[in-house]
Amino acid sequence: MALPQRQPSRQLPLPPAIAVALAVLLAMAAVALWFQNVASDTVRWRAHTLRVRVELAELRSDVLEISRAVRGPVASARDEGLASAQDALQRTPERLRSLQGLTADSPAQQQRLRQLDERLRTLTALDQDLLREAAEAGFEAARERVAEGDAAAELTAVKALLDALDAEELRVLARRDTAVQQSMNLTIASTTLGSLLSLALVAWAGRGQQRSLRRLGDTVGELEQARDSLRQANERLQAQAGQLTELNAALWRSIGDDVPPRPVAAPMPTRLDAPERLEALRRTQLMDTPPEEDFDRFTRLAALSLRAPMGLISLVDERRQFFKSAFGLPEALAETREMPVQESFCQFVVTSGGALVVEDAQRHPPPGYGRPVPAGVGAYLGVPLATPDGQVLGSFCVVDDKPRHWTAQERANLERIAQSVLAAIAVRMQLRTLERHVAERTAEARLLAGAIQHSLNGVSIANAQGRITYANDAYALQFGYARPEEVAGVAVTEHCADPDVAERIRAELKSRGTSRMEFTARRRDGSLFEVLLDLYLAHDESGREICVGTSIDITERKRAEEALRLGEERLRLALEAARMGAYDYDPATRRVQCVGSLYGSLGLPAQGSSEEFTQHVHPEDRAALRRQAAQVSPAQPGYVLEYRLGTAEGGWAWIADHAQAHFSSDGRLLRRIGINVDVTARREAEAALKAALAEKEVLLQEVHHRVKNNLQIVTSLLQLQRRQLQDPAIQAAFSETEHRVRAMALVHQRLYQQSTLSALNFDDYLRTLLDQLMRSFGAEQRVRLTLALQPQRLPVDTAIPLGLIVTELVTNALKYACTPGRRGELRIALHPAQGAPGRLVLEVQDDGPGLPPGFEPAESTGLGMRLVTLLSRQLDASVALGKAAGTHWHVDVPVQAGPAAAATPPATTP
Repeated sequence: MALPQRQPSRQLPLPPAIAVALAVLLAMAAVALWFQNVASDTVRWRAHTLRVRVELAELRSDVLEISRAVRGPVASARDEGLASAQDALQRTPERLRSLQGLTADSPAQQQRLRQLDERLRTLTALDQDLLREAAEAGFEAARERVAEGDAAAELTAVKALLDALDAEELRVLARRDTAVQQSMNLTIASTTLGSLLSLALVAWAGRGQQRSLRRLGDTVGELEQARDSLRQANERLQAQAGQLTELNAALWRSIGDDVPPRPVAAPMPTRLDAPERLEALRRTQLMDTPPEEDFDRFTRLAALSLRAPMGLISLVDERRQFFKSAFGLPEALAETREMPVQESFCQFVVTSGGALVVEDAQRHPPPGYGRPVPAGVGAYLGVPLATPDGQVLGSFCVVDDKPRHWTAQERANLERIAQSVLAAIAVRMQLRTLERHVAERTAEARLLAGAIQHSLNGVSIANAQGRITYANDAYALQFGYARPEEVAGVAVTEHCADPDVAERIRAELKSRGTSRMEFTARRRDGSLFEVLLDLYLAHDESGREICVGTSIDITERKRAEEALRLGEERLRLALEAARMGAYDYDPATRRVQCVGSLYGSLGLPAQGSSEEFTQHVHPEDRAALRRQAAQVSPAQPGYVLEYRLGTAEGGWAWIADHAQAHFSSDGRLLRRIGINVDVTARREAEAALKAALAEKEVLLQEVHHRVKNNLQIVTSLLQLQRRQLQDPAIQAAFSETEHRVRAMALVHQRLYQQSTLSALNFDDYLRTLLDQLMRSFGAEQRVRLTLALQPQRLPVDTAIPLGLIVTELVTNALKYACTPGRRGELRIALHPAQGAPGRLVLEVQDDGPGLPPGFEPAESTGLGMRLVTLLSRQLDASVALGKAAGTHWHVDVPVQAGPAAAATPPATTP
């Protein structure tokens, strides 16, 4: 489609009108560019003036710091703060040079700066003299010099010069602002005139009006785009603030692996002594720490950006607030860096969990503040320093010395800087955590390296070329090196007695990445030993392939294994030669392993279950075997049992089982090991021997019975003969002979009445013998018999002579001490000798008149005493008279105790 053709204008030709309009616009553009240059110069001068004023403010701060740091110690007699004065003295010349460079185009300012330099030199000299006076003459003299000196006047002059410099900069700035305002008015007038002329030309031009309108629409669009751009920039600024908050939350979540993460929460109202808040404050490890530049720059930034004389980072616990960073803090508080929490405004920021805005502190302090507001506190703005989970650590605040209205923008700026403070706290905590972790890992690495270096097992590392790059002490010792350093660079093949071993190890590592091998190794001196080597492939810090190995000297183990093998072989041969067998029972598997020719001869398998083995036991013996096996315990781990096993021919063989059980520390049965011996021949021999012994015992009992009967006949004959005699002396001799015969007959009677024939229960024999003697003399009523007889079994060869000795001594006591018509006491004692094992003491004591003085038993001519002497010699005994009243015979007899009374022989069942 063809476009419509424009009609030519019938008014003033279009090119001249447009040319005039363009010329006017160009003139307007030139004026605008000129004004833009003027404005740019003004902005630069404003920045220049601001920089000069900042330098002046820093110089003023340094001068005040020097004066305060010098006069403060003199006044307080302490040398605190001198370090900061030295720093300020070093910065002062640099700041003067910077100011001289910035004001080089102003002779007046240069003149003031020279005067200021002279004043500062004078003031510095006065301060140094003051410090020297304090050091030499004492602080009291220094204080008097302060009162008398010119330091105050010099300081006032310095402040006046600084004020003059600042005022001159402000005047220059005001003069330039006035010139710019005039230029702007001229530009506006010129622009207005040019615009009117251009509009007139455009209106007169006619057709150019529509184009101008389109241009105006385009300009409006650009303005709308600029407005949108401003809105987007503001949104980005808000997003950056949100991102900073999220960054803080992420940083705090990453601090401390032992603290569980908590959800993000807004700062919450809380008590000052809340445990969770105090724990969060403790975790920061900021309380009572020295100042740090990382935090000081935030307080300076807040104070300068909000034009406040004081900025603080205040951490609050339950009793005080601690100034981690302070800008412009009064000297008294700057020294202590803390104050009671009741005197602070920051406590209300913590307890409320929100910002505190105080515009007139003297007239309207925070609600609940019951103390006088300190002088110099006119307004306060503080925002909480809170962790992402809402625990408020303290306050980030600025303080003005006069009442002030705080704007929302100032509060927002302070909150943004507070987010940066929290980020710095989080970064500091994370650095401390990382430092602690690095220290722990370093200590662990050192411990591991020390453990490897001093391990009892050899540890070595070889490179891809097969040469050792590291070896510990044990490896060097194993292979005959004095120091581990001597092993470095040695080829692994030099430590292998067989070169093929190295190739096999290399092949295993290549195919599986690990290798475990026992082989014969060669030491440095050429001697050989057995080694167990474990290897695996790894990579060093540069990614190069290495081989890490551990080695154990197993020479002794190899020798022990060989000795064990030989021992087992000897045991097997010994068992086969003795026709014995050994078994090993494992309760975990209930399996029995048998070794020895015994089991083969009985037709038993070499291994099997315990139940299969029990089936070969005689049915009458199985219960006993199971009972013995179940009764083993750590207190009684072994048993000996004899039972019958079936033979291959269908008979039964007697087996002696000597078992020993092994238990764990908690009393659990681990295994039971035993030896089996074929005792069939012994059991048959024992049975034949028992039969022969039983036959002999019957014969001996018959002999004793017949001897007793014959002695009884002799006694009867003596008794008949005594009754026919008329002579009393002869009758007495016959009576004593009867007593002696009865004593011997009583021994034989006791022997055939008991089961054993070799020994006699002598205490029981004495009771019967004494009873017979008491009845024979008719002394039951007039003589009290006291017996103290301990049980004692004596051989027959000892019992008969000792019984005759008792008969003679008791007969003498009844005849001469306890005569008819006289009542008396007779005491008989039988007991082992004190402190003389294997000897027996017999005591016979009466309460009669006793023996004549000088009586010696060995010299007596009486038959009774001669029998006592002869019988005691036969027994190798000693007979002595005691010194007690009456007659006290003491017979010491060496004896050998007879066998214990025969019990029922053990049953042959297990």
